[in-house]
Amino acid sequence: MSKIIFVGGKGGVGKTTCASSLAWKYSKKYKVLLVSTDPAHSTRDLFDIPFKKDEDFYVYSENLDILEIDGEKESNIYISKIKKQCCEMLSPVILCEVEKQLDTASISPGAYESAIFEKMSRLILKNTEYDYIIFDTAPTGHTLRLITFPTSMNTWMESLIKKRKKILMLKNMKFNKKNKFSHDSVLNILESRHSWISDISKVLMDPARVSFNFVMNAEKLSFLETKRAVKTLDEYGINIDKIIINRVLPDSSDPFWQGRKDKEKVFIDLISEEFREKNLTPIPYFLEENTGILETIGNLLKQQRDVASN
Repeated sequence: MSKIIFVGGKGGVGKTTCASSLAWKYSKKYKVLLVSTDPAHSTRDLFDIPFKKDEDFYVYSENLDILEIDGEKESNIYISKIKKQCCEMLSPVILCEVEKQLDTASISPGAYESAIFEKMSRLILKNTEYDYIIFDTAPTGHTLRLITFPTSMNTWMESLIKKRKKILMLKNMKFNKKNKFSHDSVLNILESRHSWISDISKVLMDPARVSFNFVMNAEKLSFLETKRAVKTLDEYGINIDKIIINRVLPDSSDPFWQGRKDKEKVFIDLISEEFREKNLTPIPYFLEENTGILETIGNLLKQQRDVASN
């Protein structure tokens, strides 16, 4: 079974660099898929992959593949799939109106997250090729909705299944039929979706397979946002493997930079106290960003992970 690593955090803290570094390092020994779920993709830019329209999957090396999920495209696929199911179940009299409602739903809030989650789930549940799947996620709020999506979705699906069974039971009573639900296509779809959501929930809650790496900077806003996010994931039982303190400043004789360093230390102390039970991984500030930096950061992250697993 593949190992799943989510890399998340506040916007601009260095999530893509850290996720790419992990993927780069693990690809030296394992087959790795690096997935970007952030609408503002920059993975391709980091690896200097030329832009090609309508292309979101790239074979970077023998062991490293890169996928930048197109939320709009996945949303269209998601809605098309629902339309197809509706065509098989609904009367042509109401089908036109239902399709109009679905077209509206495709641009509504939540459609993007649902489509991304659908794609993410397929990658995790149906993967037989990769040893590691590493997700470079969008900023914290979007990521939390994505990760906690199965819990809220499960509750909703259970409610729909219960209501559908009640409708079928009343219908059977009216026509004096036995309570047989197995031939109802709507109920079958609902139960199939419920089973799929339960499967992905089990994977996400499995610390042996899934871990979350939070990237943060030693600053007030980054610290507070990470603190709230860690609390949320702890409540959902999501395994937090490490908290990466990125761009730690070097010591300097320059008064301005030393002043920044002193302020940074205040937050590093707060981070160390708040997350004392977590695996903290400091990453120094680098002046240049290239594949050499990916190798260096990847070594630091993998060393920390290996120590923690031992």
